[in-house]
Amino acid sequence: MTSAVIIVLREVLEAVLIICMLLASSSALGLRFRWLPPALLAGLVGALAYALSLEQISMAFEGFGQEIVNAVLLLMITVLLLAHNILAMREFKAPEVSRLPMLSLAILSATIAMAIVREGSEIYLYVYSYGVVAGDMASVLSGAAIGTGIGFSLGTFIYYSLRTLSARHCLLFSSIMALIVGAGMSSQAALFLAQSDLLPSSEPLWDTSAWIAESSLTGELLQAVIGYESSPIATQLGMFVGALLLSLAAIGIGYFSVRASSEGPGAAGTTGGRGE
Repeated sequence: MTSAVIIVLREVLEAVLIICMLLASSSALGLRFRWLPPALLAGLVGALAYALSLEQISMAFEGFGQEIVNAVLLLMITVLLLAHNILAMREFKAPEVSRLPMLSLAILSATIAMAIVREGSEIYLYVYSYGVVAGDMASVLSGAAIGTGIGFSLGTFIYYSLRTLSARHCLLFSSIMALIVGAGMSSQAALFLAQSDLLPSSEPLWDTSAWIAESSLTGELLQAVIGYESSPIATQLGMFVGALLLSLAAIGIGYFSVRASSEGPGAAGTTGGRGE
């Protein structure tokens, strides 16, 4: 049961981190949560469809279909988190009312739906493989329930911690979280693409498994948050650093462009009109 707790907690935490961070951003932008139920439903349906079609997907692309689909999902989530950071910094000057509500809703909904597809399908496959096929359903379901409960508890804590901040600081810290999670996901995507021979592979750059094993609770949690690998290859490191720099650039450009526009010739009148 312990392994079920750890594995499910990792998958739930990856999705919950994204969901809670984006919910906090949505609140900071003054957006209602009407977009959330359709996004959750789309994600659950997509996760079920992906899991049920896994055999056909795995046979595609010369047997690397699952790796390629996982990599595409991870990269799309990374790009959407980057878009979130750009948007958050555009709204940084007056975050209480989003000036781009439809774009904000599309980014938030798509990111959450894809995160649920990715993590939900993994949970379904784990429960089916080790519960139904292996005949250990009671232990697997008990561990999955505990892992899910812990994951949602942590997510609730993160959400309300972000909501205690001002709208601007909530957007800033949400963007930092998105930066870290997105970089970790791009690193995971690089590993999948290397396994499918679409990116160059190499010998591991280092091995920290003696300090933090990937199968340990700490290793699983670090993998959920930053895409931790005890023995990463150069491609993974390059993707991680590249995604990190892109997201930092997005935050910096957005922030300083807002400051520049607010300090322009008509800034004083505009600021006063907003009642800041």
